[in-house]
Amino acid sequence: MPTILLLIFFAVVILFVRSTMVTLGFYKEPVLAAFQQYGDEVGFSPMLEMVLWGVALAYLILLALVPSGFLILFGLMLISTGAVFYMRIRENIMNRPDFFLQYPRWYREIVDHTTREERRKISYMWLSLPLRTRLLYNTREDAFRKWVELVVISVS
Repeated sequence: MPTILLLIFFAVVILFVRSTMVTLGFYKEPVLAAFQQYGDEVGFSPMLEMVLWGVALAYLILLALVPSGFLILFGLMLISTGAVFYMRIRENIMNRPDFFLQYPRWYREIVDHTTREERRKISYMWLSLPLRTRLLYNTREDAFRKWVELVVISVS
Protein backbone atom coordinates (compact mmCIF):
# COMPACT_ATOMS: atom_id res chain seq x y z
CA MET A 1 0.00 0.00 0.00
CA PRO A 2 2.73 2.58 0.76
CA THR A 3 4.27 2.00 -2.68
CA ILE A 4 0.98 2.86 -4.39
CA LEU A 5 0.58 5.91 -2.17
CA LEU A 6 4.13 6.98 -3.04
CA LEU A 7 3.45 6.62 -6.78
CA ILE A 8 0.24 8.62 -6.43
CA PHE A 9 2.12 11.26 -4.47
CA PHE A 10 4.79 11.63 -7.17
CA ALA A 11 2.13 11.78 -9.90
CA VAL A 12 0.27 14.54 -8.04
CA VAL A 13 3.51 16.46 -7.44
CA ILE A 14 4.34 16.28 -11.16
CA LEU A 15 0.85 17.42 -12.16
CA PHE A 16 0.91 20.24 -9.60
CA VAL A 17 4.30 21.47 -10.84
CA ARG A 18 3.06 21.23 -14.44
CA SER A 19 -0.08 23.26 -13.74
CA THR A 20 1.95 25.81 -11.78
CA MET A 21 4.35 26.18 -14.70
CA VAL A 22 1.40 26.65 -17.09
CA THR A 23 -0.14 29.27 -14.81
CA LEU A 24 3.15 31.17 -14.49
CA GLY A 25 3.78 30.99 -18.23
CA PHE A 26 6.83 28.70 -18.24
CA TYR A 27 5.07 25.82 -20.04
CA LYS A 28 3.04 26.85 -23.06
CA GLU A 29 2.09 23.52 -24.62
CA PRO A 30 -1.33 22.88 -22.97
CA VAL A 31 -2.55 26.42 -23.65
CA LEU A 32 -1.37 26.34 -27.26
CA ALA A 33 -2.92 22.90 -27.71
CA ALA A 34 -6.29 24.39 -26.75
CA PHE A 35 -6.04 26.65 -29.82
CA GLN A 36 -6.04 23.70 -32.24
CA GLN A 37 -9.71 22.86 -32.09
CA TYR A 38 -12.19 24.11 -34.64
CA GLY A 39 -15.24 26.06 -33.55
CA ASP A 40 -15.57 28.03 -30.35
CA GLU A 41 -12.57 28.35 -28.10
CA VAL A 42 -12.46 25.87 -25.28
CA GLY A 43 -12.22 27.24 -21.76
CA PHE A 44 -8.94 26.05 -20.30
CA SER A 45 -8.27 27.19 -16.76
CA PRO A 46 -4.72 26.52 -15.56
CA MET A 47 -5.38 28.37 -12.30
CA LEU A 48 -8.29 26.08 -11.43
CA GLU A 49 -6.23 22.99 -12.22
CA MET A 50 -3.37 24.30 -10.09
CA VAL A 51 -5.71 24.82 -7.14
CA LEU A 52 -7.23 21.33 -7.50
CA TRP A 53 -3.82 19.64 -7.75
CA GLY A 54 -2.64 21.71 -4.78
CA VAL A 55 -5.58 20.50 -2.68
CA ALA A 56 -4.82 16.91 -3.71
CA LEU A 57 -1.17 17.36 -2.79
CA ALA A 58 -2.04 18.87 0.60
CA TYR A 59 -4.41 15.98 1.29
CA LEU A 60 -1.75 13.39 0.43
CA ILE A 61 0.79 15.11 2.66
CA LEU A 62 -1.74 15.15 5.51
CA LEU A 63 -2.55 11.50 4.89
CA ALA A 64 1.15 10.61 5.00
CA LEU A 65 1.70 12.50 8.26
CA VAL A 66 -1.45 11.34 10.05
CA PRO A 67 -2.69 8.04 8.59
CA SER A 68 -6.21 7.22 9.78
CA GLY A 69 -9.40 5.68 8.49
CA PHE A 70 -11.26 8.97 8.88
CA LEU A 71 -8.84 10.75 6.54
CA ILE A 72 -9.29 8.06 3.90
CA LEU A 73 -13.07 8.47 4.11
CA PHE A 74 -12.65 12.25 4.04
CA GLY A 75 -10.44 11.89 0.96
CA LEU A 76 -13.03 9.84 -0.88
CA MET A 77 -15.66 12.47 -0.09
CA LEU A 78 -13.25 15.21 -1.15
CA ILE A 79 -12.52 13.48 -4.47
CA SER A 80 -16.18 12.93 -5.29
CA THR A 81 -17.12 16.50 -4.30
CA GLY A 82 -14.16 17.89 -6.22
CA ALA A 83 -15.09 15.90 -9.34
CA VAL A 84 -18.67 17.18 -9.27
CA PHE A 85 -17.46 20.72 -8.58
CA TYR A 86 -14.95 20.55 -11.42
CA MET A 87 -17.56 19.29 -13.91
CA ARG A 88 -19.94 22.09 -12.94
CA ILE A 89 -17.21 24.71 -13.14
CA ARG A 90 -15.94 23.35 -16.48
CA GLU A 91 -19.33 24.20 -18.04
CA ASN A 92 -19.25 27.78 -16.72
CA ILE A 93 -15.60 28.72 -17.32
CA MET A 94 -16.32 30.89 -20.34
CA ASN A 95 -19.12 32.74 -18.49
CA ARG A 96 -16.72 34.17 -15.89
CA PRO A 97 -13.41 34.74 -17.71
CA ASP A 98 -12.21 37.35 -15.21
CA PHE A 99 -12.24 34.77 -12.41
CA PHE A 100 -11.46 31.42 -14.02
CA LEU A 101 -9.34 32.28 -17.03
CA GLN A 102 -6.20 33.58 -15.38
CA TYR A 103 -3.53 33.23 -18.03
CA PRO A 104 0.02 34.51 -18.30
CA ARG A 105 0.73 37.78 -20.10
CA TRP A 106 1.87 36.10 -23.33
CA TYR A 107 -1.57 34.53 -23.74
CA ARG A 108 -3.35 37.89 -23.51
CA GLU A 109 -0.95 39.37 -26.06
CA ILE A 110 -1.64 36.55 -28.51
CA VAL A 111 -5.40 36.75 -28.07
CA ASP A 112 -5.44 40.54 -28.42
CA HIS A 113 -3.29 40.66 -31.56
CA THR A 114 -4.35 37.57 -33.52
CA THR A 115 -7.47 36.05 -35.00
CA ARG A 116 -8.80 32.61 -34.17
CA GLU A 117 -7.36 31.17 -37.40
CA GLU A 118 -3.93 32.66 -36.71
CA ARG A 119 -3.95 31.17 -33.21
CA ARG A 120 -4.72 27.75 -34.69
CA LYS A 121 -1.78 28.08 -37.06
CA ILE A 122 0.49 29.20 -34.21
CA SER A 123 -0.56 26.09 -32.32
CA TYR A 124 0.19 23.77 -35.22
CA MET A 125 3.52 25.48 -35.90
CA TRP A 126 4.38 25.02 -32.21
CA LEU A 127 3.98 21.27 -32.62
CA SER A 128 6.40 21.22 -35.54
CA LEU A 129 9.18 22.89 -33.55
CA PRO A 130 11.99 20.71 -32.19
CA LEU A 131 11.94 19.99 -28.48
CA ARG A 132 14.98 22.16 -27.70
CA THR A 133 13.43 25.14 -29.47
CA ARG A 134 10.18 24.71 -27.55
CA LEU A 135 12.13 24.57 -24.30
CA LEU A 136 13.91 27.78 -25.27
CA TYR A 137 10.64 29.55 -26.13
CA ASN A 138 9.03 28.30 -22.90
CA THR A 139 11.64 30.10 -20.83
CA ARG A 140 12.28 33.22 -22.94
CA GLU A 141 9.17 35.28 -23.57
CA ASP A 142 10.92 37.77 -25.86
CA ALA A 143 12.05 35.02 -28.21
CA PHE A 144 8.58 33.46 -28.08
CA ARG A 145 6.93 36.79 -28.88
CA LYS A 146 9.21 37.27 -31.91
CA TRP A 147 8.47 33.73 -33.07
CA VAL A 148 4.71 34.37 -32.79
CA GLU A 149 5.09 37.56 -34.85
CA LEU A 150 7.02 35.65 -37.51
CA VAL A 151 4.36 32.95 -37.66
CA VAL A 152 1.58 35.52 -37.93
CA ILE A 153 3.42 37.34 -40.72
CA SER A 154 4.08 34.10 -42.60
CA VAL A 155 0.49 32.81 -42.47
CA SER A 156 -1.26 36.05 -43.40
